[in-house]
Amino acid sequence: MGRWSSSDPADVAWRREQMSANNDIEGVRRDPQADQLMARLDAEGKSPAQKRDALRGYFAQKA
Repeated sequence: MGRWSSSDPADVAWRREQMSANNDIEGVRRDPQADQLMARLDAEGKSPAQKRDALRGYFAQKA
């Protein structure tokens, strides 16, 4: 399994870094509140599924 589909925490972190770099290249602005949410979820040791659900809920609220 490659880095693009692995659930290994190091690979997930690497993909997040790649996403951030790609967004910077494309000029996509970051959502500071989403960044704070992710930092809090990371600090709380949430699983990838819990982080995904929290982000979905956050962005659904904004829509």
